[in-house]
Amino acid sequence: MKRNVVRIAVMLAVIAVAIISLGAVIKARNVKEQKVEIKTAKVERADVTSTVSATGTLQPLTLIDLKSNVGGKVETLTVDVGSLVKKGQLIATIDPTDSQAQLDQARANLERDNARKAQAFQNLELQKKQSESQIAQAKQSLLSSQARLRQAQNQAETQPELTKASIASAQANLDAAKEALRQLTQATIPQAKQQALSNLRQAESNQTTAENNLKLQKMLMDKGFVPASGMDTAQSQYESAKSAYETAKRKADTVDQEYASEVRSAEARVAQAQAQLVSAQRNAVQDKIRKDELAAARASVAQAKAELDLAYANRRQISVKQQDITAAAAAIVSSAASVHQAEVNLTYATISAPRDAVVLQKYVEQGTIITSGKSSIAQGTNIVQLGDISRMFVLCNVDETDIGSIEMGQKVDITIDAYPSEIFEGKVTRIDPQAKLDQNVTTIPVTVEIDNPDLRLKPAMNATCEFITAKHENVLTVPNEAVKEDNGSFTVTAMEGDKQVVKTVETGIAGPDVTEIRSGLKEGETVITQIIEPEKEGSSSQGGVRSPFGSPFGGGPPRRGGAGGGGGGGGRGRGG
Repeated sequence: MKRNVVRIAVMLAVIAVAIISLGAVIKARNVKEQKVEIKTAKVERADVTSTVSATGTLQPLTLIDLKSNVGGKVETLTVDVGSLVKKGQLIATIDPTDSQAQLDQARANLERDNARKAQAFQNLELQKKQSESQIAQAKQSLLSSQARLRQAQNQAETQPELTKASIASAQANLDAAKEALRQLTQATIPQAKQQALSNLRQAESNQTTAENNLKLQKMLMDKGFVPASGMDTAQSQYESAKSAYETAKRKADTVDQEYASEVRSAEARVAQAQAQLVSAQRNAVQDKIRKDELAAARASVAQAKAELDLAYANRRQISVKQQDITAAAAAIVSSAASVHQAEVNLTYATISAPRDAVVLQKYVEQGTIITSGKSSIAQGTNIVQLGDISRMFVLCNVDETDIGSIEMGQKVDITIDAYPSEIFEGKVTRIDPQAKLDQNVTTIPVTVEIDNPDLRLKPAMNATCEFITAKHENVLTVPNEAVKEDNGSFTVTAMEGDKQVVKTVETGIAGPDVTEIRSGLKEGETVITQIIEPEKEGSSSQGGVRSPFGSPFGGGPPRRGGAGGGGGGGGRGRGG
């Protein structure tokens, strides 16, 4: 058994050595047969596009969470996830009972406040009229009281003098009346009697003389010594003297009777003067009355002033009434706002689509009881989420080294992972002003808008954005692998016959595959892009691939201008 094992091991070892030897022989023959392979390309005209690359995810241009700002039962829910809705289309309705009750209450409060304002206006007008009337009446009362006070002051000041003068006048009248009575009884009447007797004697004497003269004239006329006219004159004188005698006789007989009435009159005047004196003396009490009237007038003036002050004070009620109007107006504004809010809340019971969109998410089901809407910590209950996916955007982060090539309105080629063979057009709509740092990499968020008319694109799909920083059409180009950069100088190795000639060139922009050549090459020239060398003996590799510049990794010179953020993409160009 052991011998069989040894034999098998020896046979396997011999087979292995044979296989190795055969492989070495075959490899040596292949090496001898291989030659250096040079890959070339033509200088030709083409379009060159320089881009910066970044990745992101699709998001709806507009994302709306439709909420209910009122509480109640979800009576109807007319949409489901994926439903396409038009602007104004009914989404859901909430039981409006509570909202209608709030609206009715708010309207009642508004009517009440309007009535209060109208009443406040009426109270203000009434207060104005009352205040004006009270002030006018108080002013008039004060004027009257002041006039009475002046009159009372004058009377109080003059009454003592009037009283004294009245007493003195009454006393003087009494004294004069007494003196007149005394003069009448002691002088006038006796003198009158004496005068009457004297006049009677004189009249009697005159009568006697006239009678004697008459007789004499009659005798003389009878004798013819005097004319008849003399007789007539004597007769007339006699008659006159006789009449005077009779008058004097009657006067003497009636003198006592005549003066008796004068005596009574004088006595009456004495009595009257005595009564006036008593009255004047009694009227001395008017001094105190006038003083009391003066005090009463002063009190009346004080009361009138107080009433006027009260009237002026009551006029300040006008401002209070005006404030009542202001308060009522403010209450009306508050009630009107409550009515408006209640009306708005009632409209919240009907939830409609604010724009054309698609339902992305449904938060509640028909029949669900939702809580009341807005508060200090809540902003309503979510019903559905709508998204306008007819226009979407990609939010991507661009490396800070490339942000200088990005500008507003810039065109962007967008590739969606779900549709890798199709390029969508977009444009830059926003460049955030604030950069962000993530794992020591600084990037700037950039928003790229993209149209989605057929609604194939879905939110959260992965997208790659190629920002077109420059585009030159119909220019000379060579593959990127043909261009070498050394300290800002660019060279290309061209084939002239069997010779390799290094040429200095002026480059323009560089795209993902080709680089623009502005000078140094002509259209149709052949340039070296890659050199593939055979494997050397003793090398562990199967052969080498290098650029015409001896790069051990092949694939041309390093990319110039920097790769786009997110990996991949063209550079910013060479020399232009």
